[in-house]
Amino acid sequence: MTSPHLAVRHHPLPRSDRRRRTTALVALALAFGLVQLDATIVNVALQSLRAGLGGGVDAAQWVIDAYAVPFAACMLTAGAVGDRHGHRRTCVTGFALFGLASAAAALAGGWPLLIAARAFQGIGAAIMLPASLAMVTELYADPRERARALGIWGGVATLGFAAGPLVGGILLTVAGWPAIFWINVPLAALIGGTIALLGPADRPRPRRIHPLGTALGMLALALLTAGIIEAGDAYPATAAVLLIGGAATGVAFVGVERRSAHPLLPADVLATSAFRWSLANGFLFNFALYGVLLCVSLALQSAYRFSALAGGLAVLPMALVVAVAATISGLLAATFGPRRPMLVGFGGAGVGATAIAVGGLLGSPAVIIIGLAGTGLCALAMPAMTSVALEVAPARHAGLASGSLNTARQIGGAVGVAILGALLNAGGERTGFATALAVSAVACGFGLVSTVRATAARRHTGGEE
Repeated sequence: MTSPHLAVRHHPLPRSDRRRRTTALVALALAFGLVQLDATIVNVALQSLRAGLGGGVDAAQWVIDAYAVPFAACMLTAGAVGDRHGHRRTCVTGFALFGLASAAAALAGGWPLLIAARAFQGIGAAIMLPASLAMVTELYADPRERARALGIWGGVATLGFAAGPLVGGILLTVAGWPAIFWINVPLAALIGGTIALLGPADRPRPRRIHPLGTALGMLALALLTAGIIEAGDAYPATAAVLLIGGAATGVAFVGVERRSAHPLLPADVLATSAFRWSLANGFLFNFALYGVLLCVSLALQSAYRFSALAGGLAVLPMALVVAVAATISGLLAATFGPRRPMLVGFGGAGVGATAIAVGGLLGSPAVIIIGLAGTGLCALAMPAMTSVALEVAPARHAGLASGSLNTARQIGGAVGVAILGALLNAGGERTGFATALAVSAVACGFGLVSTVRATAARRHTGGEE
């Protein structure tokens, strides 16, 4: 099969166009970085929120999952909306909702209002994320240039993910927990405004919107997540009702999707096994990492009495590893293909999670922090897995494909927080912590398997390794 790199000649852009495209890429990368920052910045604030608003580990889990559940459930519809109305317009709308919801979270005086505001933040993030990814693919048509651009896009996002606890610790120390939400307002205005001015022009495509499927998917995921959280709180009857309700709603969702002439995820998007395995990669990636940050953030402040700032500084080694890995990940994927950086990323994260589990059993925060640094190697995997998913998906479904991958990731994060948080809550600060981290390491092991399968299947679609 003819290599796509040889089939098309790409002429150099004028300097002004290159500068405009680079600025647009930076803004789109910062969009994803802001989404990831907000997903993890609250981890270091959980103890402060519990002290100020009351509540236990389950309340802390909901502050995270109230963001992750609608984020995951709305992603596919948001991708279709972007395809239909234009990705630039959709992205800017998402930023507006995200900024308003962040202000509402900062002003919340209790858990119900805070959790509701977090849910609207998640919806705003779901609207803007697939649109930002689709615009990156529109800016860079050449596969090698696109791989490097996705390395920047995903690297900034992973850096935002890792830097969240450190930034949160600083803001908590200086201004209190509302500041971790107020910071989003000017950032959303600045980044969203830049994308509105410099993003690629909208090219709407015909696309049906499926609100019933979105509603059923969100309800199923919310019920299943709530059931897992309640199980960790030792409420088996309530947990059973929620889990059964979630399963029944999930069956209804599948039935509606099968009968629909315009399902959320068309069959041709899932036609290739490489794309299906890429979705598995995304799920496992966030399952492991979101759960790790939740457990470590709670343990450092509750079991080891770290302050919010000290807890944030404890994540600094991880952030530094992420910065280096993110910087080189796109280049490695463009030079060697996606398999190697993905294997090193999942493998390093698995070794790091194992070290954190050992540190928990030994009662050693130093070992935990060293293990966190190892998990930072995950930054090598994310841009590469994104590149695989977008390469094998049909070009006309760019918004849906990006939405699908990020849906899988956010579902993984929501489920990871629920399961690992439940294990921590049920088993205690030593046994529960170590068990939760061991499960995270196992998830990274499965990520190695899904990486091999995704990249092997990719060869049969004409991709290069």
